[in-house]
Amino acid sequence: MELLPLTLLGGLLALDGTSLGQFMISRPLVAGVLTGWMVGDPVLGLLIGGILEVYFISIFPAGGAEFPEGGPPTLVAVATGAAVSGPAGVALGALLGFLLSRLSAHSVRILRKINGRLAPDPSRMEVTPSRIVWAHFGGLVFDFSRGCLLSLVGLVTGQWVASAASEAWPLEMPGTLALLAIGASIPAGAFLGSLGGWRRRGGLLGAGLAGFLLASLVL
Repeated sequence: MELLPLTLLGGLLALDGTSLGQFMISRPLVAGVLTGWMVGDPVLGLLIGGILEVYFISIFPAGGAEFPEGGPPTLVAVATGAAVSGPAGVALGALLGFLLSRLSAHSVRILRKINGRLAPDPSRMEVTPSRIVWAHFGGLVFDFSRGCLLSLVGLVTGQWVASAASEAWPLEMPGTLALLAIGASIPAGAFLGSLGGWRRRGGLLGAGLAGFLLASLVL
């Protein structure tokens, strides 16, 4: 596993979250497939990314709310899963991605404080266009660096977890997926509850299941 390309991708995924673009490549489903392609297993990336997407589906970076980050943690999850064959890789990768998303939330809070210090204060200095530009640029650099650091720490930790705990996972793939699905049912239920009446929710759920079955047949 090449650490440098994955680390740089983690920085770009962090930028996409809120700082630059917001092209949705930082969503776990997309980030998972991208990472899977880089490590040579896009199907695993789709599987782990899809699992984490359900966990994070009701979370959006709106306003000043603290939210679990999806991009770099999904990258770490897929890379860890690729380092361990079978259901242990899926389980350990998803668990590590979920835990790292909480750490990412704290790092975003620290980044906001840094951005507040970078912003020119009219009461202390003359606010010029160049200072505003450099403040924005500095925020981008810090966010990219934050994503790279989180990804690097997660990737190194994932390699250690893969070598130390892969033999300890007791479940086969059906049991692993069932356990992860039970955990994902809580955020999925919260998301469905925000969509309106039962008729509308049922239609959306049916459409999602149909899409899942179609994708299963294609893949």
